[in-house]
Amino acid sequence: MSTAGSDFVAALSALARAGADFVVVGVGGINFYAQDPSEAVATLDLDVLLRPDPAVLRAAVAALHGLSFTFAAGGEPFVDLDDDEALAAVVRRRATLTARDAHGTQIDLMLTITGARYAELEADAVAFRLGDVTVRVGRLERLLRAKEAAGRAKDREFLRAFRARLEKDRTQR
Repeated sequence: MSTAGSDFVAALSALARAGADFVVVGVGGINFYAQDPSEAVATLDLDVLLRPDPAVLRAAVAALHGLSFTFAAGGEPFVDLDDDEALAAVVRRRATLTARDAHGTQIDLMLTITGARYAELEADAVAFRLGDVTVRVGRLERLLRAKEAAGRAKDREFLRAFRARLEKDRTQR
């Protein structure tokens, strides 16, 4: 039986092996900084910010397709996996491709996020060992600022809970 966690690891490993330039962001990125698994926040997807380049998108799509992920853009199936023009259009529009596997694991291949640029996140990303590969994760402070900049209700709630947990940890020391 597969779990989302093991599918996330397999997907990140495949992306790293394919040489796709990416930084893990969002709650999934923040979870890399958890001191132990009990501190990790459940998430239904994993956000991966790609360097905005059609060749990088092609490598990422090929890597995940090799793991039987299917793709959608804007809620519509995206099947032009080998079409250079279609991939270039996705990059130009800074669209997100959503990749899903048969187990329901979702990887969002993002080309932009609110509050940070790829170059900024990549410049000081932290390397984490994941099995036999290294993945780069945005610095915790940058990821939290991006959540703040997004301003969505779910991000505000996440930040409130995150800060409450930090405060609780401080008072227990």
